[in-house]
Amino acid sequence: MKKYYTIGETAALLGVTTQTLRYYDKIGLLSPAYCDENTGYRYYVYKQFHYIDRIKYLQGFGMQLKDIKEIIHSGRVDCLLPYLEQKKQEAMAELEELKSKISDIEWYMDYFTYLDKDKNSDYLYKIQLEERYIVKCPCYPGEPLHNMEIRLAGVKSRKEYADLHYRRLYGYKLNVESLMKQKFNPTDYFIYLSEKPDIDESLYDCLPAGEYLCFRTQALNENWDPDILTDYFKNKELPNLVLALEFEDNFVDWSQAWYEMQILL
Repeated sequence: MKKYYTIGETAALLGVTTQTLRYYDKIGLLSPAYCDENTGYRYYVYKQFHYIDRIKYLQGFGMQLKDIKEIIHSGRVDCLLPYLEQKKQEAMAELEELKSKISDIEWYMDYFTYLDKDKNSDYLYKIQLEERYIVKCPCYPGEPLHNMEIRLAGVKSRKEYADLHYRRLYGYKLNVESLMKQKFNPTDYFIYLSEKPDIDESLYDCLPAGEYLCFRTQALNENWDPDILTDYFKNKELPNLVLALEFEDNFVDWSQAWYEMQILL
C-alpha cells in the first residue's frame, strides 16, 4: 500500500472532485496529510479515506459541512447522535408530507374517474358516506353562479383559512322543494377540505355521515326527472339535506359538468 496518494488519486478512489477536497481543506474540515512545499502538490494517506467517506455519507443525510466539521473534530460518537436524530425527524416529516401528496393524487384520480354517466337521473342508488368537512358561502336567489365563485374565493382568502388543505371538489346545498320541482336553487356553495380542520367550528361546516340517495345529472341544465323523486318520497318525510357535487369531465365548459346529487335519508 502506498504511503501517499495525490489529490487526483484520492478524488478518483473516493468518488469526489479535487475541487471538493480543496474546499474541505479551505474550511478546515480535512487537510491533506502532506503538502510539498516546492510543488504545492497535496497528498493524502489511507487513513484519511475513512474521514472523506464519512463526510460523504453524512452529507447524504442532508447535514451541513459546518456541523460535520464539528462532529469529526470532536472525535466522539455522542456528538453525532443529536444531529442524526434531528435528520431522522426531518425525514419523517418529509415522509408524511409525501404520503399526503400521494393520497391527494390518488383522490384526484378517483375524482376524475368516479362518474358513470350511464347511471343518469332515471337511476337512483344509495351510498354510505362518512363525515365530510367544507368551507362554504351563501347563495342568493337569481344571482349568477360566478358571483358565488367570487364570494367563496373571498372566504378562502381570509387569514383564518390560510393553513387549510382543500380538495378541488365543489358543490352546492340545494333547496329541497326546488329540487322536487326540477329547479336548481342553491342555498350554499362550498369546497371540500381534505380533513377535519383544527380551527373554530363556526368557520367550517360538517356534512353528516349516513346513507344518501343519489342520482347523476347535468344539474345546471335542470334536466333530471322530478317524478322519480316524487315517487320515491311519496308518503315519506322530505329530506333536510340535498347536495349537488360537481365532477369535472372536461376543462372547457363547466356549465356542462356532471353532478352527483346526494340526498341524506
